[in-house]
Amino acid sequence: MNPSDLAAALGEVLDPELGIDVVSLGLIYNIQVDEDVVAVEMTMTTPDCPMGSTIAGMAASRLNRAAGGRQVKLDLVFEPEWNIRMASPAALRHLGLPVG
Repeated sequence: MNPSDLAAALGEVLDPELGIDVVSLGLIYNIQVDEDVVAVEMTMTTPDCPMGSTIAGMAASRLNRAAGGRQVKLDLVFEPEWNIRMASPAALRHLGLPVG
């Protein structure tokens, strides 16, 4: 298992309001894997995101299934502050925003 595998698993977690996965939105800041622990830093589109706890719970659940028995440590961080330019080109197109 490597960070790419976990990013793929997190790619199944959708922001319920936007219908875009957390990876494409740029909400995943860091993924580390060692033999005992999977550690992920993620953010929300805003610290006051009304779906924040739901999204974090979905991410933790998906990580637990994908972690291969490793402990999962999911940290919500708000620095750097998320902005729409962190989203992938596909996510920007989905939102009807200019790419580039």
